[in-house]
Amino acid sequence: MRKRLALLGAVMALGALVMALIVGSASGSRDAGPILIGISAAKTGILAPYDLQSGQLFQMRMAQINKAGGVLGRKINVQWIDTKSDKPTAATNAEELISKGAVAIIDTCDFDYSFPATNAARAHKVPAIALCASSPKAATPAIVGPYGGSMGLGSDTEGSAGAEWFRKNKPSLKRAYIVKDTSIEYSKATADYFKARWTQLGGKVCGEDTFVGGPNLDLSSQITRLRGKIKGCDVIYDGSWQPFGSQLVRAIRDAGVKTAILTNASVNGTLVRQIGGKVSNFYALGFACLPTYCTGTQTPQVRTIATQFRAAYKTPLGNHYALPGYALADAVVAAIRTAKGTDGTKMANALFGGPVTVNYFGSRMKFTAKCHRPQPAVYSVELWTNGVDKQIDTHKVQTVANIGDGSPCFGKPAAVK
Repeated sequence: MRKRLALLGAVMALGALVMALIVGSASGSRDAGPILIGISAAKTGILAPYDLQSGQLFQMRMAQINKAGGVLGRKINVQWIDTKSDKPTAATNAEELISKGAVAIIDTCDFDYSFPATNAARAHKVPAIALCASSPKAATPAIVGPYGGSMGLGSDTEGSAGAEWFRKNKPSLKRAYIVKDTSIEYSKATADYFKARWTQLGGKVCGEDTFVGGPNLDLSSQITRLRGKIKGCDVIYDGSWQPFGSQLVRAIRDAGVKTAILTNASVNGTLVRQIGGKVSNFYALGFACLPTYCTGTQTPQVRTIATQFRAAYKTPLGNHYALPGYALADAVVAAIRTAKGTDGTKMANALFGGPVTVNYFGSRMKFTAKCHRPQPAVYSVELWTNGVDKQIDTHKVQTVANIGDGSPCFGKPAAVK
């Protein structure tokens, strides 16, 4: 009898242990299994030239982190649902990923297309960070909330950097003709902030024009107006995005206008050569000099990333705008580590104004509570000559003008302590 009772007790104890494990698994803690991070960004459509390789770099870096042991002893599972460059789909994807347990959403490289996903994540108190959206709106807490932000350095800093570098290094070229692509917030902002900083620094505006980037783009009327004023101008500012910015470059050069062209960080990369042709006297910015198409100074890290990407995906990186995806993976992992888990509020606090810093390919940057993007922005300054891109300098943004658009990111960018 005693043996039977002892056996019965052992069985009951084992059953209780099994039940505890089952309950713990069902209710328990998501802290025991893999961490799910969702990507709601474009693999196809008009945003794919920005999102695809940036998202792939995010995945590649997370795979490397997993190989090194993950974070807090847990592996990271990345699931990507294609938005197909559709705004409503971005929100639907985010909802689906969060329902599966995603603790962070990585969204599209443009504010107009990323905000639906950011807004959906905010309702669940889940951090949502854009791969490289650069409109100041993507970093404005009053718009994206306490959980939203972007890994992009800001179209306002891009416009400011171009104006600052050109005024310092080309002081005799004072008169700028500004062409603004009004199709998205990013391109509008680069042109507006360039104009504001350019005039702050004593530059003059000799003319302005606009167009709307899209399929079957016809720039003939813009080129006609430009040719009518170009004799009174020293530089043309191309405030657009790809592929339309390169189409503008091609149209200007095909019209026989050889005046210097200055642009933002978007109108760069292999598409410049493919669409713009063997363009010369063309100045562009970059997050880094990418060895796929840029000669000059490249950091060892950027060369390594480019080599690893080609090995992983059997194709070269086409634009430096993909690089933030790699840095974002490190930032998200740092936020989880700092938060000691995957609580959304704690992760957001760690990122936006918290202790997390970002290695932006040779520059140390930090999100702030006021402006939810890495700063202070530093750019590679590049000159295209006969279709060949070369880094000629780097520039750290000194001041972002206040143009009255509600952005909190104006002024002297915060320094990393």
